[in-house]
Amino acid sequence: MHGPPHSTRGRRGGGLLGDAPEEPAPGQGTPRRGPSGAPAPVRPRRRPGPRTVAVAAALVLGVVVQLLPLLVFPTVLSQDGPAHVASAWVLLTSGHEDATGALLRDHYRVDLTPVPNMLTTLVLVALLPLAGPDGAERLLVAGLVVGLVAALAYAVRGVDRRAGWLAAAALPLAGSQLVAYGFDNFVLGVVGALLVLGVALRRRSGWGTPAGAALAALLVLTWTAHLLPWVLAAGSVLLLAAARAGDAVRAGDRARDAVRRHVAPVLLATVPSAALTARYLSSGDGPPAEGEGGPSPERVRALLTGVRPFVTGWGGERVPALVTVLAIAVLTVAALRRARPGTPVPRPERLALGLLAAGVTLAYWLTPDQLGPDFGFLPARLAWFPPLLLVLWAATRVPGPRTAAALTAVLVLAASVAALGRLPAQAAAADEVAELLSVAHDIPPASTLVVLHYQRSVAWAGRGSPDPLRHESSRLAVRAGGVDVGHYEAVQAYFQVHFAVTPGVRQRMDPALSGLEQVPPVVDLAAVRGELDYVVVVGLDRASAGVRDAQCTRAVTAELADHYTPVATSAPTGLVTLWRAAPSSGQTADGGSADPQAEGSAAAPPQSGPVVSGRARPG
Repeated sequence: MHGPPHSTRGRRGGGLLGDAPEEPAPGQGTPRRGPSGAPAPVRPRRRPGPRTVAVAAALVLGVVVQLLPLLVFPTVLSQDGPAHVASAWVLLTSGHEDATGALLRDHYRVDLTPVPNMLTTLVLVALLPLAGPDGAERLLVAGLVVGLVAALAYAVRGVDRRAGWLAAAALPLAGSQLVAYGFDNFVLGVVGALLVLGVALRRRSGWGTPAGAALAALLVLTWTAHLLPWVLAAGSVLLLAAARAGDAVRAGDRARDAVRRHVAPVLLATVPSAALTARYLSSGDGPPAEGEGGPSPERVRALLTGVRPFVTGWGGERVPALVTVLAIAVLTVAALRRARPGTPVPRPERLALGLLAAGVTLAYWLTPDQLGPDFGFLPARLAWFPPLLLVLWAATRVPGPRTAAALTAVLVLAASVAALGRLPAQAAAADEVAELLSVAHDIPPASTLVVLHYQRSVAWAGRGSPDPLRHESSRLAVRAGGVDVGHYEAVQAYFQVHFAVTPGVRQRMDPALSGLEQVPPVVDLAAVRGELDYVVVVGLDRASAGVRDAQCTRAVTAELADHYTPVATSAPTGLVTLWRAAPSSGQTADGGSADPQAEGSAAAPPQSGPVVSGRARPG
C-alpha cells in the first residue's frame, strides 16, 4: 500500500481550489508538538495567489450565468418540472378540508412506498410552504446547479486537493438537455453519486464506523433520487475498495486485513440500498426486461461532439458543447503524461476511475434506448458519466497552474455562451407559458381541466428537445386549485400520487395514455362528457392545416362546439382558448358546477365573445 503520501489524514483543508493549507481554528483539533513536547510553531496561512482568486471568481461567475434564467423569467422553464410541483402540491393540499382538498382526494391516491424518483417530490413538499409552488421549484433548480458544481468539486478534491478548479466541468451540465427536460430526480441522483465518490476517495487508509454509516446514508439518499446514479455510485465504491485492497496486498498486507479494512465496510454500506433495489425490482414497478433500440454510430458521434449530454436544442449550443469536449480531451491527454519524479501517484484511484470511465462509455453505447414505454432516455442519462469520470480520472494527475487557469476559463466560457444562447428561445417560451397561465383566474377552484396542445412551443427544436409548454397544464391546475387530468406523473407507478380510479377520466379519454401528449391530441372528449369542467386549447388557430384537418381534431372541435362554451382567450396573441362545460351538460361529476354563474338558476346569457384576461373580446 502507498501509505502516508496518499493518505488524507493529517492534511488540512484548502479552499475550493485547494492551494492554501488550512490550520485548525483556535481551540479545535490537537496542536502539533515539537521534539521537546512544546507546541510547534504554527505557520501563518498563505494567502491565495492572483491566479487562484481569478479561477475562483470565474467559477462563481459561471454559476451565476447558469442561474440567470431563474432570475429573469417568472417560472422555471422545463418540460417535466410543473408536474413535479403538482405532485408535491397534491400531497400537501389533499388533506385540506375545503372543496379543493375534497376534489383532490376524489381524484388522487397517495403512495409513499420507497421508490427511486421520490426525492424531488419530498424536497418540494418541504419547500412549498416556505416559497410557494413557483418559488419552491426555483429553489430546487438553483440547488441542482450549485449542487452539481459543489459535488464535483468535493469529489475531485478527494483525489487531489489542488484539483478543485475541475468543478468548472459541471457547468455545461447545469443547463443541459436533461435539466431542461426537468429530470430533477436524475440530477439529484448525480449529485448524490458525486458525494458518494467524494467520501470514498478520502478513505485511502480504510473505513471506520462513522464513515461507513455516512456512506450507507448517502447511498440510500442517492437511491431515492434515481436508480441509475445509484448503480454508478455503488459500483464505483465497490471497485475502488477492490483496487485499494489489491494495492494493499501488493504492498505486503495480509489479504484478510486488506479486505476487512477496505472491502467489508463498503459491502455493508451498500446493503440497505441494495435491499431497497431488490424490493423495487421484484414489485413489478421497475423497468421491464426487454429493451428497445441499440448501439449505433450516431451515439458515438453525439458523445464525441457534445450533442449528448450538453445540447438542449434551445439555441446555438453545438460549438460550446464541442469546445467543452475538447477541453475535457486536453485534460485526459494531460493526465496520460508521466508523473514527475517524487510525485505520489494514487494508483488504486487512478485504476478504478479509469475502469469506471471506460465501463460507463461502453454502457452508453450498448444500453437500449429505453426499457418499455416508461423507462426511456437511458443513453442520454448515461452520457453524463463519461465526462464526469474522465474529469475525476484527470484529477489523479492534474496539470500545472497555468494550464488549470486556461482550462477553467475555457469551460466557464463555453458553458456561459451556451446558457446565454438559450435565453432568446427561453424568453419566447416564457411568453407562451405566461399566456397559458393567464387563464388560471378564469377557472374556479375545485374544477377539473385538461389542456390540449395543437402546436409545440417555439422553443421546441424537434425530437430529443424538451418542450417547455408540454406539462404546464399541471402548473395551471395548481394555480387554479383544481385537477389536471393530464398530470403525467399520476399515471406512472414510480411517483407518489396516482389517479385514484382506474379507468379514471384520463384513461377513458385517452385509453392508451399516450394520445393526450401528441400533436394533435388523440382523445375522446365525448367519453368523459359531464366530468370535465374546463378544456384549454393551445395553438389551434396557428396550427398547420394537417393538424387542423385531422380526424381527431375535428372530433374535439365538434364536441367543444356542442357541449362547451368559450369563456376566455389569452392575450396578447390568442394562443390559448378556455372552454367551459355548457349548462346543458349539467353538474360535472368531480368538480365545480358546469356553469358556476348559474348554480341553482337559469343559465346566464351568452357573452358577445370570449373574454380576454377577464375582459370582453370582440367576437
